[in-house]
Amino acid sequence: MPDYSLPPCVTLIFGRCGSGKTTMAFRYIANALAEQPANVNPAACVFIFDWKLEAAHRLGVTPAGTAAQCEAAVSTRLVCFEPSVMFQERQKDAFRWFCHWVFEVSRRGPGKKIFFCDELWKFVDAQSLPVELEKIARIGRAENLELLTATQHPRDYHRDIRAEVTEWICFNTTEPGDLDAVRPYFRDVDKVALLPRGSFIGYNRESGAELAGKLF
Repeated sequence: MPDYSLPPCVTLIFGRCGSGKTTMAFRYIANALAEQPANVNPAACVFIFDWKLEAAHRLGVTPAGTAAQCEAAVSTRLVCFEPSVMFQERQKDAFRWFCHWVFEVSRRGPGKKIFFCDELWKFVDAQSLPVELEKIARIGRAENLELLTATQHPRDYHRDIRAEVTEWICFNTTEPGDLDAVRPYFRDVDKVALLPRGSFIGYNRESGAELAGKLF
């Protein structure tokens, strides 16, 4: 049953090319899936809209190209969906289908679930927001479903998505438009312009806490 007492979890990682944002995203996913003593609550499943096939390559899995293959992959706890098999060039249609499917699958059982899409703005521009993604962002918490995404340019994200972000993971960028897009939610974002490559600042909007870290 839905549990609306669970906290929302929408994480957006951003930074210039080569800053470390993609490495952070895949390290986050690997840690979430790891069944180790330190990870007392591994993710029940991670769903990836793998439009570049980068995730399948990095994580060493065979991508799922059909609905049946997606269903079969759920038991492995990692679904990397390759949209071109079912939808050819209609990637926005593929994205909406996958968002709907992920939400419905997440309703089947307990445990943390994560939906990840790199450069989400390619399928959700600043002017339009598919209802299937909005559902994940706004009420995914009831199904313990987290939205995770990474981008060079948060300014290209729909403002309703930016407004739902609970955790900003900020790598170096000096683009004024990107800093302006984040500043209403993290007022000290300008300090990321001084970060060296591989370093980041995490900002939790719920608690107001900041955490500085370094990947490499």
